[in-house]
Amino acid sequence: MDLSIENLLAKREVRKAYGGGRLPLGTVVGDWKVAAFVGAGGSAEVYRVTGTKMDAEAALKLLVNGKPEYRERFMREMEVMGSLSVSSIPRFLGSGTYDGSPWYVMEYLQPVLFPVENPRDFAVDLALAVDELHDSGYVHCDLKPTNILARKNGELVLADLGLVTKIGEKGRHGVGTKGYAAPEQLIDGTASVRSDVFSIGKILKSAAGGRLPHRLRTVVRKATHEDPEERYADAVELANAVVGSRWGRILPYVAAALVLAVAVRFAVSWLAPERPDPNADCEKFVKLVEERMAEQSKPRTFAEILALAESGDSKAQADVAERYYYGRGVETNKAEAVRWYAHAAEAGHLGAKDSLGLCYLYGYGCGRDPVKAAKFFTEAAEEEHPSAMNNLAFCYRNGIGVERDEHKAFVWAKMAADKGHAPSETMVAECYLEGRGVEKDVESAMIWLRRAARKGNARAKMLLKAHESDSVREE
Repeated sequence: MDLSIENLLAKREVRKAYGGGRLPLGTVVGDWKVAAFVGAGGSAEVYRVTGTKMDAEAALKLLVNGKPEYRERFMREMEVMGSLSVSSIPRFLGSGTYDGSPWYVMEYLQPVLFPVENPRDFAVDLALAVDELHDSGYVHCDLKPTNILARKNGELVLADLGLVTKIGEKGRHGVGTKGYAAPEQLIDGTASVRSDVFSIGKILKSAAGGRLPHRLRTVVRKATHEDPEERYADAVELANAVVGSRWGRILPYVAAALVLAVAVRFAVSWLAPERPDPNADCEKFVKLVEERMAEQSKPRTFAEILALAESGDSKAQADVAERYYYGRGVETNKAEAVRWYAHAAEAGHLGAKDSLGLCYLYGYGCGRDPVKAAKFFTEAAEEEHPSAMNNLAFCYRNGIGVERDEHKAFVWAKMAADKGHAPSETMVAECYLEGRGVEKDVESAMIWLRRAARKGNARAKMLLKAHESDSVREE
């Protein structure tokens, strides 16, 4: 370790510039290089880092408090992320020690800005994310707004897993955070699925900024009941209640109106077939009902879907791959997921090609092969698959699997953005902001950022907020 005066002064300047942080910019930790200090909590510091072997962005968390309880939480967090393969927790990218302190690297995520634009949709997304963790056999125990992050596509991720505990495990668990932890956690440290349900209810109040619609207030009231037995049994039940609070009371009226509209349509067409149909929109309702009925007739169990996949159905093959990848209805097996993605991709399924590209890009279930990843992204992108276009743009922007070409990156991102793909809209905005692959144009950047932000893209919201803050400081 360099203890020179120059190095100590450099560290001091970094702390002044970034509000703390013991790792100077440019420090190499494992295969990662420190790019910026993000923030610090009571026991750890977080940095934005870039790969030294590949130009990828990630987050590095370094333990800075050596107390046994903090170290135990830190190591538990690493263990959970490294052992679970579910989409609702951060992707684990590696770990090690630096100057005697443990660290790990995970995917780089964005904070969710509160209050959110659509509390109902947020509540459902959050509840399903929590349920995915529960399905894996764990309770989070410390759900709160600052622990809810998001990927570029807006997908919610549950962070800070230091208090995560196995469902049904006896003994005292973490008490969580006052204001969001359930009463039983604060009283005797016990936690269950219903404790996380309580926290979701509290988070929903924050997400709505204190302006909860009347029907959602009923959902929150039940979710945050002092008696665990009076709460929703699990996160899915809470999600269903949120959806029901929106549609449950009006569905009977919608159904009655649909029947009446169809009857009117039939009568009008029979009595005056030559006259314009005043209920033309009925066709949309009828089609919707038919689609819902068809949806209900689809195979539901994993065995049914697997049988359909083995018969050569590419959609079923892609579905089987997803289930193996995320452990839905079957034990997680990423190698098997890659095998089924490959079958579906060979049959021409564009989503499978895109997913297969991601597996090869990060080495999930297969050997890491950026060139092969870019090949699959290209195949799907040329068929105008928006997500593949965005991923191919990422490859060109960073020179991963293809020769670096920022203009091509902008072109592919723009094509996907024109199709309404929110992450691509954000990437186009960043290209305009930074002048990468296109002439710098802040006005155009703001237009694209607002489009993506309206769709709930977390990174777009963050960039908009940062731009507004910079504008205020300049004034």
